[in-house]
Amino acid sequence: MSHNDSTLNFEEINKQFIHWFCSNGGTISPKISFKDYSSENAGRGVVSVDDIEPFEVLFNIPHSIVLSEKTSSLKDLISSSEFEMLSKINSWFPLILCMMYESQKENSLWKPYFDILPREFDTPMFWNEDDLSELEGTGVIDKIGKADAEKQFNDHFLPIIQSNSSIFDSNIHNLELFHCMGSLVMANAFQDKIRNKNIEENQDKNEEDEENEDEEDEKEEITMMPMADMLNHKTGFNNARLFRDKGLLEMTAIKKIKKGEQIYNTYGELCSADLLRKYGFVDENNMYDIVELNGQFVVNTLSIEEDTKNKKIEMLLEEDILDDIFVLDTTYEIPPELIITAKVMRMDKAQFKKLQKSEKFPEPKMNLDIKQPLIQLFEKRLAMYKTSIKDDEEISKSNNISLRIKYIIVTRLGEKRILQNLLNNLNDWNGDDERETNRKKRKIKD
Repeated sequence: MSHNDSTLNFEEINKQFIHWFCSNGGTISPKISFKDYSSENAGRGVVSVDDIEPFEVLFNIPHSIVLSEKTSSLKDLISSSEFEMLSKINSWFPLILCMMYESQKENSLWKPYFDILPREFDTPMFWNEDDLSELEGTGVIDKIGKADAEKQFNDHFLPIIQSNSSIFDSNIHNLELFHCMGSLVMANAFQDKIRNKNIEENQDKNEEDEENEDEEDEKEEITMMPMADMLNHKTGFNNARLFRDKGLLEMTAIKKIKKGEQIYNTYGELCSADLLRKYGFVDENNMYDIVELNGQFVVNTLSIEEDTKNKKIEMLLEEDILDDIFVLDTTYEIPPELIITAKVMRMDKAQFKKLQKSEKFPEPKMNLDIKQPLIQLFEKRLAMYKTSIKDDEEISKSNNISLRIKYIIVTRLGEKRILQNLLNNLNDWNGDDERETNRKKRKIKD
């Protein structure tokens, strides 16, 4: 994570944060320390200063300093109905409002925490139009939502700010601060369930236990956890995770960590597009890269019968075969739903009439009838990018490109190589070795 050093230097901010953290009941292992990873484009991170064994506790976080709508003093100053209204619109919104308040409160319990958090971001939300245009075709561009965020602020936050003028100052608690706190929540907040302490038992937990836990705690709280969010992420390098043990939150090593190694939490199995959108960085050769095919784009490209097109779409939707998005990933397999959709959309009137009568959909098995239509689909999707694979590979060789452009190229290449591999496989396939794909449908999360 990058840091906020506008008024204090790196070491002084670290010192004040650690003093605050430990004074409020937190504990930190002497085997870890903060380190400036700016030279690696990662900002502040946590490093091991001694060998660490699996299951060693790296630090404990007391619940009293976890920042949420329940712990913020703002809950005592504005009506619960205002919080409820925000929560119904977006589960993040109450926390964002609390952070807007606490971050500007001089005597806030969390002041040393806000001092160590970044105030400047290089996520696409803050990019200029020229750089955003370079993301054309990627899975980033349609998910930034800057205009929508501004509308949400004006429609829902601003009325609360203006009606509570003794608490908020509309000149300070403004759209810029809203974007800043929203970016912090997107990058740093914890919203998944915290695992139980016993790592081995947790890994073996059966689905029934997980379902029971879900029923017990249906409402998932969005929180900011000081110290936990100081750990960086690197795909494939996760060596620590957060667990709950007897009411305490513990960051625990999940494997041996050698002296001098960086300690990494995991932000999840995220593709480059999501890493860039949420955190402002990417990992090269990301095994979790994906390409999204818009469902409407798919049916429009594959359809051959305009008269029956809408009926076909209706049937596919009813059977949950057609989705808003089809996902292609680094397995280079064609999703079964896409195969079925291609077969249905390529049916002539007689074939479709037979399907309507039998209601028996074709098997998700490749055949030569849909080979060329799928090739055309992937080629058309590949043409949505501003550059070719060769173009990007040439640009990436330059020593004069900015870090932002480098991240854009990594994102574009990750997606384009998936499409190119699928095209190569299809072009090489001659109908032999027909195999039914049993891959489960994947859904994209924001």
